[in-house]
Amino acid sequence: MKDLRNKNVLITGGALGMGKSLAGLFLREGSRVVIVDIRQGELEKAKDELASLGEIVAYKCDISDRKAVYELAGKVEKEFGVIDILVNNAGVVKSNPFLDKPDEVIEKTIAVNLLAHFWTMKAFLPGMISKRAGHIVNIASAGGLLGVPYITDYCASKFAVIGLTESLRQEMKLKGYKNIKFIYVCPNTVGTGMFDGAKAVKGTKLLGPEEVTTKIIDGVKKGKSMIGVPFSVYAVPIVKGLLPIPVMDFFCRVMGIATSSESMTGRGE
Repeated sequence: MKDLRNKNVLITGGALGMGKSLAGLFLREGSRVVIVDIRQGELEKAKDELASLGEIVAYKCDISDRKAVYELAGKVEKEFGVIDILVNNAGVVKSNPFLDKPDEVIEKTIAVNLLAHFWTMKAFLPGMISKRAGHIVNIASAGGLLGVPYITDYCASKFAVIGLTESLRQEMKLKGYKNIKFIYVCPNTVGTGMFDGAKAVKGTKLLGPEEVTTKIIDGVKKGKSMIGVPFSVYAVPIVKGLLPIPVMDFFCRVMGIATSSESMTGRGE
């Protein structure tokens, strides 16, 4: 999808952070943008800030609510049109030792970070199938390639997002929909507030949202299937495959990966 002009884009978690950044970049490319979020105040503020860049609308929706997502899809198609590019960006994370992690936190993390992807794709993929073209961008994480202590539920959800994306990409190809593309995005820690208090892994730095979102735009244009930020993320599956597990665990301790999330506070929401 080299030309993004006049494409209809829907971004979940679009009021803040990477979602808001992506909305601005797509608008600058000439796309028409829908931002979806559960935070009404921030949603309206983001829409007002970005309105000068192009056509943008905002919908409040709890994407962990399956019925609410299906209702949203009906509204969007009626009021805005068929979605060409879906970006599943919304996510939550809480740092707790596994046995101290409240059950409701685990359920919420899986609902937002994973199950919501099923609901949005089931809701908007039929429109892409009708046009035999489209693009779905699922925001995973470097923590979807390598498990990190204290954010077990978050990592589990992101591992699952990668599996979901890979499975559905192949399924659509088998059905003949080769022009419906799928990307999963695996960034290191991004400075959007979600990971406040996290310690930097040795040799890395906190990423700015635009360091990731500009690569997403480029990846959509080039039809990539995976985006890793920084480039070293691409080496994670290779290193994991080559090193014995005890050695990999030792590496994670030495590099500070194992303790990076221990003191994380997040946005405090």
